[in-house]
Amino acid sequence: MANADGAGARGGDLPVMPVRMARFDAVDTLITSAQADIAFVPEFENAALVAMKGTANTITGLVAYDQNPDFAGRHVADMQDGAGGLWQEKLLEQGLVILLPEGDRPIDTLIKAEQSAMTQQAGLWATSQNPAYHYAGSSGLAGDLPDAAQAIGRFAVIDGILERIEDREWRSYLNFGANWRDDFTVMIDRDRRDAIAATGQHMEDWIGRKIRVRGLIEDRGGPYLELANPASLCVEQSVGQP
Repeated sequence: MANADGAGARGGDLPVMPVRMARFDAVDTLITSAQADIAFVPEFENAALVAMKGTANTITGLVAYDQNPDFAGRHVADMQDGAGGLWQEKLLEQGLVILLPEGDRPIDTLIKAEQSAMTQQAGLWATSQNPAYHYAGSSGLAGDLPDAAQAIGRFAVIDGILERIEDREWRSYLNFGANWRDDFTVMIDRDRRDAIAATGQHMEDWIGRKIRVRGLIEDRGGPYLELANPASLCVEQSVGQP
């Protein structure tokens, strides 16, 4: 789970390995499928590839995720430019990819990058984009955003005002409308609910606040999302909150 206005750095104090990309033409579809915490969308995959090829010569370092190698002794790392920016950030800022958290690493800088593209209606966040990737889960937030019901069957980002929570032994339901049978609902299973509680957050405190969540939207008597990763849910911070 993340704060919508959070600030943090990827990599922290982890080592940066200097690199020089010898062949810029080697940036291909294999790389576009291997960037952590982002997903490429069909309508903008070619544009993202062009952008990556155009900036490949700016990559100067690799930022390790952690100190632990995988089974083959390899360290997974982000590519970083000379100004300290990550490749994912650049693509998110242009609206060429969508944020898709994969683990529990800090992603606050990526959230900010994507929000910048949303605010500017860049790339896949343009109001003219069809099909859309950004929807409203509450009637009060509709504005220019299509209703979440139109996102059924697709991966989407949904904004909504949380109205109430229904807790059960094995799961919790976050309801964004007066009628849970028709309105947008997010289901959080017990393990992910416990993971959220372990961070010191109380979901009851989210009621009345704007929530942004992303994932595959199903039809279960209305638009429905099963939270796959707590990092895929952001809570808008109130004024004055840390």
